[in-house]
Formats: sequence, structure tokens, C-alpha cells
Amino acid sequence: MVDAGARLMPTQPYYDKRGNRLPSVTQILGASWSTGERLVEWANREGLAGRSHTAARDAAAMTGTIAHEIVLARMGGPAADMDAYDLEEVKKARVPAHHAAGWLETVELEPVVVEQALVSTKMGYGGTPDWYGMLNGVPTVLDIKTSAGVYASHYVQCAAYAALLEEAGHKVSHLAVLHLPRKLAGAARLHVVGGEKLDKYREAWEAVLKLYQIQLVIGF
Repeated sequence: MVDAGARLMPTQPYYDKRGNRLPSVTQILGASWSTGERLVEWANREGLAGRSHTAARDAAAMTGTIAHEIVLARMGGPAADMDAYDLEEVKKARVPAHHAAGWLETVELEPVVVEQALVSTKMGYGGTPDWYGMLNGVPTVLDIKTSAGVYASHYVQCAAYAALLEEAGHKVSHLAVLHLPRKLAGAARLHVVGGEKLDKYREAWEAVLKLYQIQLVIGF
């Protein structure tokens, strides 16, 4: 069995043409976007229940990581390698993957970019969108989430990927978050924004990126 902590959310390094390391979308969001009170409340609940909130966080992240691999393989990505994971971890991840399977039967997908690393020297960051392509005929960047809910930061993250995709020559009309419950109760739900709302999330990402750049200058 491979140590779970060593494999959680592997860091994808990004570099510009000169070989300079660039921050990732998740790194920028983590430094410049408040996680909010929900995370604090959740950590408190774990503590009151006698559980380590870090252990619970890592277990949830592992479920999400494996589910991503399974689902994206069904959406045009590389084949999922479940031999790399512990059997119990895979069993947990098959629940959100099951929800995704039902959703996939209801949509038409034409994958163009699936977990492909993208870099913008102009904007100074890199990122790896889960999925981009034609979703029911609309050019969409889609991110898969197994979190407790769907939050504004998820759309801001998608907006960051949209900027990278557009610089690479792709059109983006919608931002989408595919929410997959980690429990059998519930179902996959696709949350989509476009038009003026998409523009607002673009503005939010530009503000977050600017704040991160200012933090680097002032050493915050």
C-alpha cells in the first residue's frame, strides 16, 4: 500500500519559457481567497467528535482524487489506474463515480482538453483544467468536485482555467462544476454559469490574481 498522504493532490509544476517557476491556479486561490467560515465550522465539528480534521481532510481529498481519475477516464481522459490505490480508498471513490455514470448518460460530450497542463507567461500562472470541450454543443470548461457543496471559489477557479484555454486559442462560453456526492444519497448535479455571471467570475479571478501579485511584492 502506498502512503496516502504522499499521493494526495500531486503538485503540477509550471514553468515559463525561460524556465522560471510559475504559481498554479490553486496556489493563487489558496493564498488570496478566503476559505470562509464553513471550513472552520467543519474543523470544529471534527474536533468535537474526537476526530483529526487533517485526517478527515486527507481522506476526503483521496476520495476526490481517485473519483477524478475514474470519471475523467469516462469523459475522454487517460485510462484510470486503480492498482496504485488501496482497495478501501477505491471503494469510497466509486460512490461519486457511480453518480457521475448516471449523469454521463444524459449529456453529449466532445472532449478537447482533458487534464492538460496549460501555462500563460503573459498572465504569470499555470493550471490544469479537469475537462474542456463541447458539452451539449456549448464550449465549456468543467471542474469535478466531491466537496460538501459548490462554492464561489469553484467558479473563480474555472474562470482561471478559461483564461488559460482562451489564450491557447479555445473559446469558452460556460463555466461548469460537476458536483458528485461522496454518499449514496443524492445525485450528480451540474452547475453552469455563462453570460454576465461568467464575466463576473472572470473579474473575480483577475482581482484574485492581482492581489496575489501584490502580496508577492509587499511580502504579505
